[in-house]
Amino acid sequence: MLKVLKFGGSSMADEKQFAKVRDIVRADDSRRVVVVSAAGKRNKDDHKITDLLYLCHAHLQYGVSYDSILDMIRERYIAIRDELGLHYDLESEFEKLRGELNQDIPVDYLVSRGEYLTARLMSEYLGFGFIDAAECVFFNYDGQINYEKTYAAIAERAVHSPRFVMPGFYGVMPDGHIRTFSRGGSDITGALAAAA
Repeated sequence: MLKVLKFGGSSMADEKQFAKVRDIVRADDSRRVVVVSAAGKRNKDDHKITDLLYLCHAHLQYGVSYDSILDMIRERYIAIRDELGLHYDLESEFEKLRGELNQDIPVDYLVSRGEYLTARLMSEYLGFGFIDAAECVFFNYDGQINYEKTYAAIAERAVHSPRFVMPGFYGVMPDGHIRTFSRGGSDITGALAAAA
């Protein structure tokens, strides 16, 4: 049996939560597919990464500086990485993202980076492969999921990476643009992975 696990934002909030997830995954050898949300709140006064990314986009639209928000997101991920002793090159990821930030950046692409970076860190932490949702969750032009294509792509990648972490919440349109699900969409990604 193969089990798919999905962990929400509170389970990804910091290095202590990452360690709990690792222990849960390792407790059962059949737990081989892990779908994650972006890092959530660490406490009641904290911010969800997805909310910060939406705020960053709003600042871009109004021509207001987003630097402090992006720095907050960057520091959060770097703290998780460093506390866990990981090596993923977040500095290059954020340098690339900063270079893409302008009023024309699609909001779906920007907010998907929370799940993407969380999954990158978790895949390294678990020693699992990484499968980008943009390479295997496909939307049709009408916004509906192309189930046949999605299932085939996930199943094919699973053959080459029998244990993997996948970001939830987004996929790709036929024209190659990132599209996000509505809030809670990482649960849909988990269901797609399980069905595949």
